[in-house]
Amino acid sequence: MEARFGYKRDKRCKWLTAAYIVIITGVLLYLVFGMENSYMRAWVLAFGAAILALYILSIPRYVKVDDDYLEIHCVVEMTRIDVRDVVDIRKIEPDGYRSRFLCLLGSYGFFGYYGYYLDFRQWDFVKVYATERRNLVLIEDIYEQSYLISCRDCDRLVEAVTVARLNHPGPSTDGDD
Repeated sequence: MEARFGYKRDKRCKWLTAAYIVIITGVLLYLVFGMENSYMRAWVLAFGAAILALYILSIPRYVKVDDDYLEIHCVVEMTRIDVRDVVDIRKIEPDGYRSRFLCLLGSYGFFGYYGYYLDFRQWDFVKVYATERRNLVLIEDIYEQSYLISCRDCDRLVEAVTVARLNHPGPSTDGDD
């Protein structure tokens, strides 16, 4: 059994992405044409390009669930969670995101919401892979790591992981993440 769940950006994410692109373009134009030739301009451009590249490489693309793993695929990276290690998987209400999570290191709207966020209810860090603030699924594993992902069909994702967990009872012993 294999199920694949794609990401779809909501209107807020699209507007924030457009705003960020306009701001980045404006800063870039200022740096290229408005500043004198100096080392500071080169440092700012190099640092900004590196940060922008890291953001772009971490944009979430899709989630795949098979009999053994739940995989969260981004442009370059992939997070793999053994289904036997999943302790809890549940849908989060849309209002829970706004009052519960704060972005610490990552993106807030630039092609999605991803990175490390602080969960105010549990005072813990959550790794977020979302492109919308609705249809969220919270996954907790035996290593006390939490993942928050968005999915248009949350109920089907929760069901797929639950069925895979029932087919493979007990935590994994190989130590893979």
